[in-house]
Amino acid sequence: MKIRNVLTAACFSTALLFAVTANAQDYQMQQQPAQVEVSDQQLQQFAEAQIQISEIQRDFSARLQDVDDAERAHELQVQANEEMTEAVEDAGLDVQSFNEIAMAIQNDPELQQRLTAMLHDGR
Repeated sequence: MKIRNVLTAACFSTALLFAVTANAQDYQMQQQPAQVEVSDQQLQQFAEAQIQISEIQRDFSARLQDVDDAERAHELQVQANEEMTEAVEDAGLDVQSFNEIAMAIQNDPELQQRLTAMLHDGR
């Protein structure tokens, strides 16, 4: 049971990363990682979306712990993915832009620091 919960939580963590279509994945495989310029506004939008996504992940993770039915678990995962997508869009980004910013943050320590400062100042 514990392994399933860990795997479910991991699914939520990467749900948005895999929300893009297979065509986008093919495109990314053909392209070298590009340096993405992220404005302060985009970073703020990303931060807002990330906060909402974290809350959604915590909520659905807790809800999934009590579910033993695979079909119900799948339904909850789909619902969580939809809510995460809405959170991104409500913040003013599309999923592809959110994912590009996430990848840029992962690969750019300066951008990571900007995000951390932004999140810290927002609390």
